[in-house]
Amino acid sequence: MTVVALCRLRWLASLTLAASTACSSPPQEAPVAPAPAHDSVVLSGAGQQLAGIVVESARAEAIGAELEAVGTLALDDTRTARIGALVEGVIRATHVNVGDRVRKGGLLAGLDSHEVHDGWGDYRKAIADRRRLEQELAFAGETMARTERLLAAKAASTLEVEQARSARASAVQQLAMAAAEVERARESLIHLGVAVGTAGETAAPTIVPVRAPLSGVVLEKLVTTGTAVTPGTPLFVVSDTSQLWVLVEIDESALARVKVGSVAHVAVSAYPTERFPAQVTFIGDTINPETRRVVVRGQLANPDRRLKPGMFARVQLEGAAGSPTVHVPVDAVQDIGQRRVVFVPGTAGQYVTRDVETGSERDGRIEIRRGVAAGDRIVVGGAFLLKSQLLASPDHES
Repeated sequence: MTVVALCRLRWLASLTLAASTACSSPPQEAPVAPAPAHDSVVLSGAGQQLAGIVVESARAEAIGAELEAVGTLALDDTRTARIGALVEGVIRATHVNVGDRVRKGGLLAGLDSHEVHDGWGDYRKAIADRRRLEQELAFAGETMARTERLLAAKAASTLEVEQARSARASAVQQLAMAAAEVERARESLIHLGVAVGTAGETAAPTIVPVRAPLSGVVLEKLVTTGTAVTPGTPLFVVSDTSQLWVLVEIDESALARVKVGSVAHVAVSAYPTERFPAQVTFIGDTINPETRRVVVRGQLANPDRRLKPGMFARVQLEGAAGSPTVHVPVDAVQDIGQRRVVFVPGTAGQYVTRDVETGSERDGRIEIRRGVAAGDRIVVGGAFLLKSQLLASPDHES
């Protein structure tokens, strides 16, 4: 046999052996295709520890939806006094300035008015009339008693006795009317704020005091010494600013989601890192026909008086809780170009991006409307480092 023939036989034998081996070996599963390099990051065990990777299961939560609105801070009308003149007169002195804190009953100004002089005249005249009628009643009583004694001695007639008794009864009625007139004149002076002492005092005060009806701060001073005023002329505005109102308008479509007693959070540009709690105390009864909005009022505590009436505010109103929806920590969601993604753990240290659609954000958690279901495991810690690693990868597609 030639060398060429021998080689051919060996080649055929090797083919036969290979075919036999292939038929007798068990079938193998096709390997799982790895995720595209531009959508995943692979870290070693040490790399995962250094990156602080934390994986948790997403969960569904029934969280009340928040309504955001822009509003203003305003004075609490129940804690604000707009003080006006009671009578016509001239301001003789002012005792406070804007910004001064006053207590309830504190003296703000003094007003000289002819009505005080007339009031004192009426009061003194009423007292004099009462004293005169007291004497007349005493005389009528003595006359009636003497006439009754004379009747008993048959020295007077029954008619004279009846006349004496009638005169005394009339004196009693007139004295009662005089006493009522004294009280009326006295209350007129008290209404003006004038202190009324004993009936016989001669140094009667003639200045109408303007006093604070509540404790607070003087926000407006509208008169000075010498200002002539008439009844109703505005004099001062005093308010207790330890409580304020926050006023916002919401769309009528969101009206059913807000209730009296709901919690609100207020933010102002003066303190951008702080949120001030408030509570809804009033929901308007009418809709603005032009804006289709309704006014919502909240009560806001301001014990340190850092918040000022007139400030613009961003208000978040807590709405009624709806159906449970998936919420994840805000840090779990990353922006890559026009995409919002989370990282899902794979095998062998691989983390794959998954596109998501997000909703409202609250208290460090964000709603996932699409892309993640309850129970899905996602990266909630270290997602930013995974994003950085992904963007630095030469295989990343921007």
